[in-house]
Amino acid sequence: MKVSLLDNALWAASFLGTFVLFTVLLLRKRWQQFPVFTTLIGYYVLENIVGYLVLRYDRPLYPKVYWITFALDFLLQVALIVEVARVVLRPTGTWVRDERTGFIIAGTLGALIAAGLTFAVHPSVPKSMDAWGIRAYLFTSLIFCELFLVAMFTAQKLGLVSRNHVMRLGQGLTAWALISAMVDVAHSYYGVTHLHDFNTLEHVRILAYIGAVAYWTISFWFAEPARRELPEEMQKYLVALHAKVQYDSTQVSSAQNLR
Repeated sequence: MKVSLLDNALWAASFLGTFVLFTVLLLRKRWQQFPVFTTLIGYYVLENIVGYLVLRYDRPLYPKVYWITFALDFLLQVALIVEVARVVLRPTGTWVRDERTGFIIAGTLGALIAAGLTFAVHPSVPKSMDAWGIRAYLFTSLIFCELFLVAMFTAQKLGLVSRNHVMRLGQGLTAWALISAMVDVAHSYYGVTHLHDFNTLEHVRILAYIGAVAYWTISFWFAEPARRELPEEMQKYLVALHAKVQYDSTQVSSAQNLR
């Protein structure tokens, strides 16, 4: 199949944007807070190079390389969900227990819903491998979209402002995952035999990725604003709670010394 000028332009823009984002993450030392995300972006740079070389010099090998890179991509994205949850739910280095439980419950329900929707889809493709490929993309898009929405809702409850780095990361991921999910649903309807429709939908996916990369590059270049301060009533409550804990601890220690 001949690669069009548009395909080459989108690939070049995607690769260049990913490389610039990776450079920003390293130069601005954002990798210290988001090591998994930085690894994922660096992996995308390497994946683009390997994919280009395989297509150019050993095209029959490409399907195997594709499925291997897809598996690695999936594992890194799962790790990214954990990283976002860690940053959101450990704002001071300690897990916020109530929110962690809610996140786990919502994540489990989201995974079950994503699995149900995925198996309800019957892609119009001649090969079962193609069908499972479309289902796999749809499942990952749905689960990432659902879990990142939960993470972003939790972040707002914990006082993270909208321009915080983890919020910007989640916003870009959610938008990209949502568009990817719609593309995968369209693929399940049109199948992969109509090359024009298939390529058009993939162009939409790539454009969404390029937009997310540009959004992340700008966001991570600038320093994040300060965390939103707690209301005065909450600050007084925490001070009183801290004093009560210290008093109770002193009383317990005194009682133990009298024994």
